[in-house]
Amino acid sequence: MKKMTIDEAFKPSSRTVTPEGFLCVKGVAARTGVYQYVSTELDLDGPERIVNVYRPPTQVFAPESMATFPDKDVTNDHPDDLVDSTTFKQVSVGHVRGVEQDGDNLVVDLIIKDQSAIDDIQSGKAELSPGYLAEYVEAPGIDPASGTAYEFEQRDIQINHVAVVEAARGGKIARIFDHKPKGVPMAQRKVFLDSKKSRSIILDEEAASVVEDAVAALQKFADEESARADKAEATKDEAEEKLEEAKKETSDAAIGARVKSTLDTIALAARVVKSFDAKGLVSPLEIKRAAMAQLKPTRDWATKSEAYVLAAFDAAADEAEETKDEDEDDDKSKVNDSLKRFADDASKIGTKATMDGTSAYNDFLRGKK
Repeated sequence: MKKMTIDEAFKPSSRTVTPEGFLCVKGVAARTGVYQYVSTELDLDGPERIVNVYRPPTQVFAPESMATFPDKDVTNDHPDDLVDSTTFKQVSVGHVRGVEQDGDNLVVDLIIKDQSAIDDIQSGKAELSPGYLAEYVEAPGIDPASGTAYEFEQRDIQINHVAVVEAARGGKIARIFDHKPKGVPMAQRKVFLDSKKSRSIILDEEAASVVEDAVAALQKFADEESARADKAEATKDEAEEKLEEAKKETSDAAIGARVKSTLDTIALAARVVKSFDAKGLVSPLEIKRAAMAQLKPTRDWATKSEAYVLAAFDAAADEAEETKDEDEDDDKSKVNDSLKRFADDASKIGTKATMDGTSAYNDFLRGKK
């Protein structure tokens, strides 16, 4: 039986089958550069969109990150959740034996023990996609290798499993090596055609970029149209509210109330200022301002605040009302004094007060003596 070392296993020249029928394969599991994620995968707010995430070499090849690869499970497609002691029997089809850096790529040595997974690989299902935990830090920048802009940076990568998939996020370069590699194929990736991820296609890198740019432009246009529609609806609602207010203000009752308020204010101003001239004013505030300007012309009433004018006018009106009451009391007193003097004068000249309707007067009218 041929003995195979880890170093020998990393020669990307063949796939080996053990006497037990297990498949030993090598392949690229990860690379540096920009990866694309759907915003919901990163728990970002707002509508679904494509987010570029940079995986710098310092993170991909960090010794503590690479050390998490060996002995991790291999799965046929990604499981619903990370692999643990309660699920590995259902999802594991093999495990990772080793890992090493090869340029910008991470190459893994896998042993596949499940026959169904082996058949899938031998039939062409050969791309690799790690499942992992990582920190996503908002740190916009430009990938120095490709010139691609990104929004987030991936850090502290901790591998949980490596999945054999139809289309890897890392592109077609992330795949199991063939028997006779013919160079590195053009990278491919899955492109989503709608925000709900209900439709997708697999394209090479160049075509994927064109399609994603077009989808992003259409999504931006749709978002802008939606914003414009919301703004137009808000403007319409505001106009309707103003129209309703205008209707209320121009109703017969509202006009009558305003006319009464104007007339009452003019009447009150006439008490404050004798011979008050409203000068065609209709606003109660401006009538009061004009009255105070006539009452106290040395002050600059045009610059006084509404609260100041109202307080000054109310005080002047109260003072005018008190003066009116005092004048009325004086008039009554003068009338009483006149009546008293009249009575005194009458008594001096022998006149007698007469009251119609007495019994003597009624007897006289009846011819009685």
